[in-house]
Amino acid sequence: MMADTTDFSRLLPELRFCLRETDGGACLECGCGYFTEAELLALLEKHAGDVRAAAYEGLLRKADDDGLTLPDGLEIPSRRAYWLRLAAFYRPSGSRSMVREDEA
Repeated sequence: MMADTTDFSRLLPELRFCLRETDGGACLECGCGYFTEAELLALLEKHAGDVRAAAYEGLLRKADDDGLTLPDGLEIPSRRAYWLRLAAFYRPSGSRSMVREDEA
């Protein structure tokens, strides 16, 4: 059974901080961040309120190659590496102990 998304609304400020939605031109007052509030709540619901897991997925979504080269040769570099570097901080650990097949 999925939890009511209103339960996750208290986690929105923490998730916005992790996703850098409160800086770099985004603000809470006007909602001009990359994600809408509904999308943030959906991420939290998908990950059962785990802010770190929701942040990891959100940062991977932000890591699209957004570089641009204009006809006059002017280049705007991509921020893909920046978002991937942040995502690595929230990446789940893969070093868990494995369960033996006969004990599963």
